[in-house]
Amino acid sequence: MDEVLKLVNRLQGACTLLGDTAGQNDSDLPGLWEMLPSIVVIGGQSSGKSSVLEAVVGKDFLPRGTGIVTRRPLVLQLVHLENPEEREYGVFLHRGPEKMYDFMAIRQEIEDETKRYLQQNGKVVSADPIQLTVSSPLVPNLTLVDMPGLTKVPIDGQPKSIVKDLEDMARTYIKGDNAIILAVTPANADLATSDALHLARQVDPAGDRTIGVLTKLDIMDPGTDAREVLDGSAVRLKHGWIGVVNRGQKDIMQAVDMESARSKELQFFKANPRYADLKNVGMNFLSGKLSNHLIGAIRRQLPAIQNQINTGIAGLEKELSSMGGPPVTSRGGMVHLILSLCRQFEEAFGKAVDGGKGGGEQILKVFEERLGQNIQQLQFKKILEPSNVKRIVEEADGYQPHLIAPEMGYRRLLQECLVLFKGPADTAVGEVHHVLRSIVASTINSDDCKNLQQYTSLKREIVATASSSLDTMKEDARKMVLTMVDMERSYLTADVFRDIISQNGAVDGADQPGLLRTLSGRRIAEIPERGDPGQQHLQMISAHVSAYITHVRTQLKQTIPKAIVHCLVRHLISCWVSAVSKGEPKESPSCSLLGVSITPLHTCWSHSIRRWATG
Repeated sequence: MDEVLKLVNRLQGACTLLGDTAGQNDSDLPGLWEMLPSIVVIGGQSSGKSSVLEAVVGKDFLPRGTGIVTRRPLVLQLVHLENPEEREYGVFLHRGPEKMYDFMAIRQEIEDETKRYLQQNGKVVSADPIQLTVSSPLVPNLTLVDMPGLTKVPIDGQPKSIVKDLEDMARTYIKGDNAIILAVTPANADLATSDALHLARQVDPAGDRTIGVLTKLDIMDPGTDAREVLDGSAVRLKHGWIGVVNRGQKDIMQAVDMESARSKELQFFKANPRYADLKNVGMNFLSGKLSNHLIGAIRRQLPAIQNQINTGIAGLEKELSSMGGPPVTSRGGMVHLILSLCRQFEEAFGKAVDGGKGGGEQILKVFEERLGQNIQQLQFKKILEPSNVKRIVEEADGYQPHLIAPEMGYRRLLQECLVLFKGPADTAVGEVHHVLRSIVASTINSDDCKNLQQYTSLKREIVATASSSLDTMKEDARKMVLTMVDMERSYLTADVFRDIISQNGAVDGADQPGLLRTLSGRRIAEIPERGDPGQQHLQMISAHVSAYITHVRTQLKQTIPKAIVHCLVRHLISCWVSAVSKGEPKESPSCSLLGVSITPLHTCWSHSIRRWATG
């Protein structure tokens, strides 16, 4: 059972560090602190409360003085050492594992820590506890919470609210069902006015959790005693009263040690016939009763404590899982985490590109609507006006007019028309590039990438790398579509012109599937013959060029999207990886993700996106 007590002590220490104490837990749900049984010592100022605690420990270690000396709760954990020769020491939770063997230094540390905390927070008293563990062969396994002494009237220098503040603080620590109340009351005062009993009955009216301690039995008025209280005849408590005699102020001033004080106490009870036959007297009885009572309470509470811890762990694990899992510390774990998170981004990105509103359909809209609209708005009409056709043909002929057909004129007209396709092609690349950057931005913040949200540096690097790669691939796609236009300008397809010439004599009204049409949608045979033969000749040249441009327009509307998809969409991540493969990236604070290089990031994208692109 001693191991269980030690475990409870460690749990209380964890609660103190995490702010889950009676005075700090602001949650509507019960904290672990309230589930842990503890003995809370309450009493009025000068009730002998500090002397009781020092007697249990067997050492002078608590601050002394007038007025309010204890200004913060003291969680005092006593650990029994089996080796009687082992040196006793104290350890403060706020000082880490440092062992303090001088109990006068422990007293001074309590005063200093209290002063430091109160000044820092601008308070007179505070419910935030100090935790001290005392290990000694002379103490039982026990945990006590020493509360600031209660008072009825504020003295000079104290705020008017001090009476209520101290009472409220004590109430928060004893109101829990697992708090064992140790109500310390001086025997030389009227029990009806006992601060400790009054407060205990407010939170424990049935007395199921209250143990009474009567101090100062040795200084009661002559002819009076506390026999009826100690034997349960008066002021009854379910767990009874324990009478103790502690060192008086004179003994403290004369530095009477604890062993002598215990011997003096024992002599007092044996010599007094009113107390000689009572067993519930003396510090030894009090220490044993408190230890046994606490062990019994812990034994009864163990299933609830275990359930509370398991429930809390399950809830925290669920919350941790929703945040991306536990933090990693090893290099290998960090690399694995980066790979996993990048794969999640890749899958979400591929899902957005392949479909969904705001994703792939926006790219399709560029290809099927915007590209066609931009091509349709090209100013071919100005180039194919008869006056312009005449000028270009004459300039192409030079000093020697053409004989049958103005081939050089045809070529110059086609060159001027075909070069216009570069504008819509370039615009389509820019629009798809903008859509892809928008998809990256929306994907990185989507629910599919929620595990990335806690890693802001990694998110920033993913977006930066994606943007850089998109910019690189935009240039590649731009070069490809402009090259495709230049290819059409560099080599004119003669077979298309033969088909155009052959269709000059097509029968009017015939709806043959292979007939070529002009930019206006008319068939070659439907071009009206107006004006003199010279004008008709120019109209025929314009119609032939228009039909050829219509043929190229149809081809480019199909091949430009293919080129953009090939460069920008399906090989996006391949571009990222190739950029990295040219050399190791330079390390910098911005690309040191979770303590490792971003090289694994690109490797992951290479593997996962290639699989997606070819799937």
